[in-house]
Parts: sequence; structure tokens; C-alpha cells
Amino acid sequence: MLVVKLLFVVTVLLCQATAQVPAQRYELKKGVEVCMLAKFGLLLSIKYPKADNTTGSTPLMFRGGADVSGTCAEDGQNVAVMEINENHDLGLKLTFGRENAHSHRIYYLSDFEVWYVYTESRFPDALPSLYNTRGSEKASDIQWFQAPEVNSYLCRAEQRKTLQENVDILLNDLQLQPFEVKRNDFSSPMECAMDSTPAPPVHTTLPPPTTT
Repeated sequence: MLVVKLLFVVTVLLCQATAQVPAQRYELKKGVEVCMLAKFGLLLSIKYPKADNTTGSTPLMFRGGADVSGTCAEDGQNVAVMEINENHDLGLKLTFGRENAHSHRIYYLSDFEVWYVYTESRFPDALPSLYNTRGSEKASDIQWFQAPEVNSYLCRAEQRKTLQENVDILLNDLQLQPFEVKRNDFSSPMECAMDSTPAPPVHTTLPPPTTT
């Protein structure tokens, strides 16, 4: 157990040092056909109350091998959902919407929810009553990552966002296609403005675990 914990800490520290989290590819299938695709590196920074009445902050990341479930859009429906569950102690729910815009339809991420189980390895010195309970944060009624439905959305640049008060997220190498997946792969991408703007890279890293 100690070796596993040390390896995880080293991995997180390396990711913070390079400001990049290895991107994972997630597929949702209907039968043998892929109907929704997502690829990204994600680092979470979660604040939590500690037993000594201070506030801790812990970095969490998906390590690979997660289960993917959800609902693909069928028969012209305009909502698609992807759920990512890693070992039943860390999960993500992405809800996408689609609507008409001028001569074409666009999609966007409408809800982003993350949940996690408080464990001693991931939340050291937390309030004892928190252990084995579940926490979550959600951003609703948003319109992140917009693109025409015939394209995938691509953004290699780092994007940092805050969910409510307790969770910061850092995304990199993000590519999404919640609708109109063809040949089990991403369609030609529409790149985000941060990728197409010629400017020196600015790396934003989440802070290491702290106590305040």
C-alpha cells in the first residue's frame, strides 16, 4: 500500500512540474459502434476540512482503466451523457446539449459534475466522519467547449476552471465529440482560440497539497 501511495504522489508531482496530465481516451458505444468520444488530461484540486480544523487541498487524477457508461443521442435527441467511473471512488459526469445556430447545429458541455469518495490515501488527516462518504461538485447550465456538430472540439492548451468553491479543474489535450461520431473516431477538429493564437505558452499548475 505504501509503495502504491508513493508512486501516486510521485506521478502527481511530475504532472504538476510539467503542467501536463497524460490524456486518456474514453469511448461510449452502442453495440459495436462508438457513439460518443472524449479525450483529455484532467487534474483536480479539492479542498476539504481536516481534523485539526484547518483546510487541506489534495490533487486527484484519473489513472486509467475507468468504466465508461452513459446515454448517446438517438433519433434527433439533443442531449448526450458520458459517465466515467474509476474504481467506484472517483467519477465524472459530462452532459452535452445541442441546438440550432444559424445554418448549422452546435453542441456544448452543459453540465460538469465530479464526485469522489473520501479515503485516507487521497484525503490525509481529514475529519474522521468524512471517510467512506462521497463528496461532489457540479457546474450547471454552462456552455463550455462549443463546436459545430459535424466537428470535434479540440483544445491542446491548458484550461483551468472552478466548480463551486471546493474544486478546481485543470484540463489539457481536450478533444470531444458527443454527437455525429463517424467510423469510431473523431471528426476533423475545430480548434479553440487558445490553440490558434500565436503566443508563448503559459503553464498554469495547480498548487501542491497545502494546509491553511
